[in-house]
Amino acid sequence: MKLLRKRLTALYTITTGAILLLVVGSFLISSIQKTRNAQLEQFQVIWNSLSSRFQSSHAFSHSFLAQTEADYHMIIHISENGIPFFYQGSWEPETDREILIEQAIDLAKTQGVSINQAPVSSTSNVTSLITMEGQHRDRYYVMVQALSTKNGVKSICAISYIPPVWKVLKNTVLYLSLLAAAGILCLWLISWIFVGWSLKPVEESQKKQARFIAAASHELRSPLAVLRSAVAAVSDSPQKKDTLLPLIDSECARMSHLIDDMLLLASADARTWSIQMKEVDMDTLLIDLFESFQPVCKGKGISLHLELPADSLPPVSCDPDRIRQIFIVLLDNATYYTPSGRSIYIRAQVSERKRLLKLQVADEGCGISPEDKPYIFDRFYQADSARSDKQHFGLGLSIAKELVLLHHGTILLSDNSEGGSCFTVNLPYIP
Repeated sequence: MKLLRKRLTALYTITTGAILLLVVGSFLISSIQKTRNAQLEQFQVIWNSLSSRFQSSHAFSHSFLAQTEADYHMIIHISENGIPFFYQGSWEPETDREILIEQAIDLAKTQGVSINQAPVSSTSNVTSLITMEGQHRDRYYVMVQALSTKNGVKSICAISYIPPVWKVLKNTVLYLSLLAAAGILCLWLISWIFVGWSLKPVEESQKKQARFIAAASHELRSPLAVLRSAVAAVSDSPQKKDTLLPLIDSECARMSHLIDDMLLLASADARTWSIQMKEVDMDTLLIDLFESFQPVCKGKGISLHLELPADSLPPVSCDPDRIRQIFIVLLDNATYYTPSGRSIYIRAQVSERKRLLKLQVADEGCGISPEDKPYIFDRFYQADSARSDKQHFGLGLSIAKELVLLHHGTILLSDNSEGGSCFTVNLPYIP
């Protein structure tokens, strides 16, 4: 079970973690795309401002160029008739400034824009957006414009550094990474707890099955030992067979009864226990049970009482043989634990509000201790460990409970006000 829990936890964590990473990855890709679009839009806005200023013949001061370059990590190169405007720049890119300017001018020529030649067909000639790479894989946006003047041609070249997305999103990536790690850790913890909670019924079922097999083996070992001893005695002393054959028959009957009970419980576990439902007169069924057990109780000096309401009990849709089997178990236990001179009561009440028929078997025996009550319906459980009656295996109440559940009812244990125990069977009746 521990290995299964670890594997299921790993499976749940991997699958849900993969979904979480997919969501985080999608968000990161979206952020990268938005960042790139923002970088491009920023360059275009700055270029439009520079181009407009350039065409309107406004002067570019050193302070303006220095401020613009420093704020936006740009290189602005202005020339007139091929002679550059004397300006050394305000920042140092990864690739040498002059190399970048020369590379940008060469790329502009491939689009028909030259800083040394005036435009032929119009007063202005401008390149489309150019993306270029420096000597250290540093990337830049480039735009070049040439403008005809009275004195010849003047040009402007704008080169904008494109910061790597991972640098721009460094804090975002770190935050998302920590969030994903924390999410996966939480998923692992939740999966571990959830899997443990989910496996509890399976683990408990395994434990019950192991206890059931151990108890059944123990119960079967005793009659088998008796049978082997009796058979050996008959073989050694054939003259004793008349004495030993009844013992063998008794032990065979005991084993048969135990196996029948175990098969009934196995059928209940497999949900293959079939019942024949029909409308049953509960007054008649309880009277028959009372008459059947009265001689047994009389022989033990026990008073058996039947208490029915003045009005007839409502009919119940049930299997009468199975209901009779439930009360045989309860009455059999009651007669065993009730001493001579005390009483057993069979009672019936109608709860109209809940539409339940309450059937009780109460005895004035020794009762059941609080420590034993939670386990009284468990298989092979016997509250009296010193019990000497070999016809009882601790399966009766388990079978009774399964039969009651099969009829969509409940069975409850409580203390009898006169001492002893009271078992209450609640069955839905036909209104």
